[in-house]
Amino acid sequence: MSMHRPGEGQKLTRDGFDRIGPFHPYVVWAAVLLVDLIAILAVLAVLTMAGDRIEDRLWPGGTEWVTF
Repeated sequence: MSMHRPGEGQKLTRDGFDRIGPFHPYVVWAAVLLVDLIAILAVLAVLTMAGDRIEDRLWPGGTEWVTF
């Protein structure tokens, strides 16, 4: 068993990052960011729908600002 430094013998990008599968790390980071944003938008949509239903129970009638 030979001792070698981390990253030695591996295909590194020009920036010095290890590749993640066949993808550049920036592509993977962008995909993770996209998934996180979709999850945040889903949580905000659920909170908005719940708030709209509560508002309809407390103050029925009036102008609807949120229409789903």
